[in-house]
Formats: sequence, C-alpha cells, structure tokens
Amino acid sequence: MAIVLMSTSGCYWWRSVKTDEVGAKVQSNRVEQCVPSGIYTNARLFSKLRTVSVATITFEVEDPEVATADNQLVGVRITIQARRKGDCDSTKAFLTNWTQLLNDAVLKDTIDATAREGIKNGTRGFTLTQLLNDRNGLSTAITEQLKLDAGKYATDIVNVTIENIALDPQYVKQLQETAQLKAQEDFQIRRQGLIEIQAETDLFERQQAQLVLAEQLLVEQAQTAVDVEIATREGKKTLARQEVYLQNEKAFELEKLRLLSDILGKGTTYFLSEGTDLTLFMDGLTGLSAPIIAEQTP
Repeated sequence: MAIVLMSTSGCYWWRSVKTDEVGAKVQSNRVEQCVPSGIYTNARLFSKLRTVSVATITFEVEDPEVATADNQLVGVRITIQARRKGDCDSTKAFLTNWTQLLNDAVLKDTIDATAREGIKNGTRGFTLTQLLNDRNGLSTAITEQLKLDAGKYATDIVNVTIENIALDPQYVKQLQETAQLKAQEDFQIRRQGLIEIQAETDLFERQQAQLVLAEQLLVEQAQTAVDVEIATREGKKTLARQEVYLQNEKAFELEKLRLLSDILGKGTTYFLSEGTDLTLFMDGLTGLSAPIIAEQTP
C-alpha cells in the first residue's frame, strides 16, 4: 500500500537519462536541477524526472518555385539538421513554456516554416548564375535566417545543405540550345585549329623539301664546276699539244709514228724518207709499195 502511495505521489526509482538527453529533477512542477545522462532515484513526494532530447533531427524542406535576383524561377530542396539546446535554462524553457516543441514532428514543422522563408529570402539575393555557381552562399544565407528564428525557441541549426536547385523547363531548354551552339562553335574552332596546324605542317615540309633541293643544287653546281675545271684543263693540254705540232712538224710526225706503233703493234720500226705519204705506206702493208729507206727488226 505504501509503495502504491509513493508511486502515485510522484517519486521515481531507477529512472535513466540517455546520453542524447538532458534530465530535469522536478519538484511540485518546478525544475529544481538539470542532470546529465545516468540513473536516478528520488523518494520525495511530488517529485519527477523529466527528460529533453538533444539528439540531432534531420529533415528536408522544399520550395518548388522561388525567384532569383534576375527573376528566374527555380525549385530549391534543402536538408536541415537541428537539435534542442542542452543547457539548463533551455531545458527549463522547453519543460515550462515550449512543451509542444518536445515533439520532434512539431519542432520540424516550426523550423520548416522559417526555412521556407529563408529559402525565398536567400534565393532572392542571387542571380541564377550565381546560385548555380555558389550553393554554399545560398546555404549560408538560409542558415543565418534559420538561426535568427530558431534561437528564439532554444534550438541550434547544426547544418543546412542544398540538395537540389531545379531549373525552369523553358530555361533548361534554352541552356541546352546554348550548350549545343557552344559545342558546335568549339568544334569549328578545333577544326580550324587542326586545319591551321596541317597548313603549318605542309608549309614546313615544303620548306624542308626546298632546302634539300637547294642543297642538291649546290652539290650539282659544285660537281659541274669540277667537271668544267677538268675539261678546261684537258682542253688546255690538247691545245698546247696542237700548238707544239703546228710549230714543230717533226714532233707532229713523231706523234703520228707513235699512233701507228700503237695500231700496228711493236716489233718492226720503219724509217721513211721525208715527205713520204703515210697513207700510201699503210696501203703498202696491204699489197701496195712505198719507198722504204731502211727496215730494222729488233
């Protein structure tokens, strides 16, 4: 009977406070002390142990149509992480003034309303290009808006992440057309670059071929100069011999004898009288006769 009376009078035995909770010892509906995680017992009448969750809650907020600074409509979806503050004053406030916010769903709804306003105000501060290039900037703007409001009901905004920025379909179409034109332009630029490179290669090859031809021409000219020099010297020698023959008839006759010796072979030497026609002499070798002064056989 005593145990039942103590239970209905509000005392508690072996009550636990979890690691993600803050405990509050309540006496006659007044918070006397905040306690960390652990096991607690209190046999006083009209005493209670209340807990406030300080675990992080995560949820998404989405606004399908908000305007940018340049009046482009976009959809924004964000993920919010928040948790109740764990100091004793905040715990007392939740237990006395904001008991409805002890429910996670109610707390999410409360933050959701502020987040939507933050999305609108934050997005309005960026052009679409800036928004697409700087998601962190939008995240910071929304976070600042949320912190101002959430601080009023002892809640910390842990993090805000921009999950998606959905573009207007018409704008997406324009982007696609622009991208296609840009791709075609880039292709033509690359193609022109390849043509110019090929032209430079062809020019270089022609220049190299011309250099080779020029080198060959120089070699041929040098060889021609050598040949001309040789021919010139041979011509000078021939002319010198001819001048000797013109100036000395005996030398001419000796040269003719030498030539005859080469033709007839060695073995017999003929001495002819001056003025003998060598043609008749040669004919005589084949049956005709010519005056022979002497014949000497080695």
